[in-house]
Amino acid sequence: MTLLKIKTKSLVLNKDLEYNEKLGLPVEVYCPLAHQTIAFGRIETLDDHFVVINSEKHAISDYFFFGCPCAV
Repeated sequence: MTLLKIKTKSLVLNKDLEYNEKLGLPVEVYCPLAHQTIAFGRIETLDDHFVVINSEKHAISDYFFFGCPCAV
């Protein structure tokens, strides 16, 4: 099995994160300071400032979120 990591679509809007949470799709959390992925999984909780993935709280303003963009 080959895993292809696609970073061409970023979740920059809350509606994209809400869409992924609603469908239970996984989201990748990328840290620009460490230059690496720090979390990958389903969104457990979401508000205007933070996203909780795998029981870890991530600030929306500090990280890049990659996943499926909203279908609009």
